[in-house]
Amino acid sequence: MKFIHGPYARYVLTLFMVIMFACVGKVQQGMNRARHQMGLTRLQPLENAPPILAFTTVALGGFRGLISNMLWIRATQLQDDGKYFEMVQLADWITKLQPHFVSVWVNQAWNLSYNISVKFPDHSDRWLWVQRGIELLRDYGLRYNPQETLIYRELAWHFQHKMGANLDDANMLYKAEWADMWDPLLDDGVPNYDALLNPQTPEDQDRVGIIRDTYKMDPAVMQQVDEEYGPFEWRLPEAHAIYWAYLGLKVSTREKDMIQLRRVIFQSMQMAFMRGRMIEFPMAIPEEPGQFAKAFEYGPNLDVVETTNEVYEAMQAEEEQYFENIGTAHKNFLRTAVYFLYTHNRMVEAQKWYDYVRERFPDSITTSLEEYVFARVEEEFGSTSQDRLKAMLMGFLERSFIDLAMGLEQKAIAGELLARKMRQRYYDQITESQIVRIKLPTTDEMKAELLVRLLDPDEGLNDLMAAQLRTRLQLPEDYDPKLAYATLMGISLEDLEALKASEAQVSQEEVFGPEAP
Repeated sequence: MKFIHGPYARYVLTLFMVIMFACVGKVQQGMNRARHQMGLTRLQPLENAPPILAFTTVALGGFRGLISNMLWIRATQLQDDGKYFEMVQLADWITKLQPHFVSVWVNQAWNLSYNISVKFPDHSDRWLWVQRGIELLRDYGLRYNPQETLIYRELAWHFQHKMGANLDDANMLYKAEWADMWDPLLDDGVPNYDALLNPQTPEDQDRVGIIRDTYKMDPAVMQQVDEEYGPFEWRLPEAHAIYWAYLGLKVSTREKDMIQLRRVIFQSMQMAFMRGRMIEFPMAIPEEPGQFAKAFEYGPNLDVVETTNEVYEAMQAEEEQYFENIGTAHKNFLRTAVYFLYTHNRMVEAQKWYDYVRERFPDSITTSLEEYVFARVEEEFGSTSQDRLKAMLMGFLERSFIDLAMGLEQKAIAGELLARKMRQRYYDQITESQIVRIKLPTTDEMKAELLVRLLDPDEGLNDLMAAQLRTRLQLPEDYDPKLAYATLMGISLEDLEALKASEAQVSQEEVFGPEAP
């Protein structure tokens, strides 16, 4: 600035500097506002950090990235050494230093849920660490990175794989704990959307508050997921995997991310179809005679066949490079759907999808519907020898009785019908001369034999389930299953007891060998 000289030069330069600082200030204010609006300003001090680290973080400000890099290098070393517990605090500091560094959120959540949890033999302890991993992604990672599809995908993967799959031997506990947490928020596993979207009572308001504040979910989005892909059982993890993948698709801009999220959805839907329904039944509490706890078992969710088929078709259209692979998975799904629908006494739907799969994949099923189901049963249970077939039929009938006691009447009817048809198929395949040698009990005889065991007060169903079975079978109060079975077989009660004792002895000798004289 040599051209500025004279007695007023210093004043001109001072004024120029003031103007420049004022302009910089205005620009900085605009940048700060933009950073705040985009959620890029994170200057909170570290908690529980060594004093030197906390001081350096505040004092150096812009050098936070360098500090986090040093911590990241150290965390990587600890991971290579298998020192996962020490990594937890380092990763926590890194997320506070650079909350928009997506990789650290994903890495730390994986570390908590997968690496640290399996260090504990007690399944309840494992569940605590899995919860922490989910909460880290859901409660904190998405708060700072609501547009990052990788976090949505990782969160959905936790539900689909860690909780939903059976690779972790504690997976049944995870499912049970999650079901217990969500059970009070739903009506038999189904959200009451009228009440959740327009809560009128304090109870409904509390439910909505827990769903929004604790689980960070929106009932309106849950309804959209149910309408597009469901209906789902929201006590099971597959529904939540689809929920978070669905949200990720809404903010995704890259095709690669969309492909990963769509795969989470169709894989979770396949799992939901296979075992996406929770069936409640009472279980006796040994420590409290006469008291029963709520227990669950899992069954297929046959109501999502239509939407799962649509997702497969959409995936084939969107991922042409994997058309054949997806087509194979689609064909296998449809074959299984036909089998499940038939064995659950939904014959009209079974015929519908049987016709559809034969039209879409002509080489998938080449026999009649009934022949295909019988072949599938034989494939699942192995050879149809007399002993094995009787055990299989007894299994169908026992399952039918249990389903009936639980109120699943259509499934119970289907189980008995399948047992009767399988028995008739067996007799159609053997000659008259073989019938005497390899004769099977009648279906009624097998049912009567099963009732002897199921209604036994010591070894059978618990009191409540036994009472429900008696009621639904319309058995008289004085019905004696042993006497009924003996009468049907044309023998006395004494002969029946002797026969059972003989069978028990034979069974014991098959396992342990004959008893020494």
